[in-house]
Amino acid sequence: GGLAVFFGLAFVEGREILKGLDDSGSALEGNGETVTTASGLKITELLIGKGGSTPLPGYIIGLKLKVMIGDKVIYQTAAGEKPVAFKFGQRPFQNAICEGVEEGIKGMKVGGKRVLEVPGNLAAAGVQLPPGVPLTYEVELTEVLSGYF
Repeated sequence: GGLAVFFGLAFVEGREILKGLDDSGSALEGNGETVTTASGLKITELLIGKGGSTPLPGYIIGLKLKVMIGDKVIYQTAAGEKPVAFKFGQRPFQNAICEGVEEGIKGMKVGGKRVLEVPGNLAAAGVQLPPGVPLTYEVELTEVLSGYF
């Protein structure tokens, strides 16, 4: 009697828990609207990820990137190449990551894709943008790890 009900509930709840942990679910299409933050960063949501945690200070973040100044590509993660990895909130940045990217990936989950139009004040140190020419990042969040083990 009671034991059968217990196992029945455990089976159903167990399936729901496993579905919730499954990071392979497809991302949802974003609305494509561009939002401008108080800092001047423009964010366009292309895909809304459904997997794992959102980036928090100290977490290791993996991103596939395409970085452009105007229409000129200055960096792109190649197919099959490991993602660009960095520690969220750690300064100074060691690679293509800048303050605008950190701000732009807040709230994202694995599988999410955004286009970030980064103003000069959030660009990497030493990057001088010509007037009216955007620094654009196409980012795909591939990993969010709570730290090295």
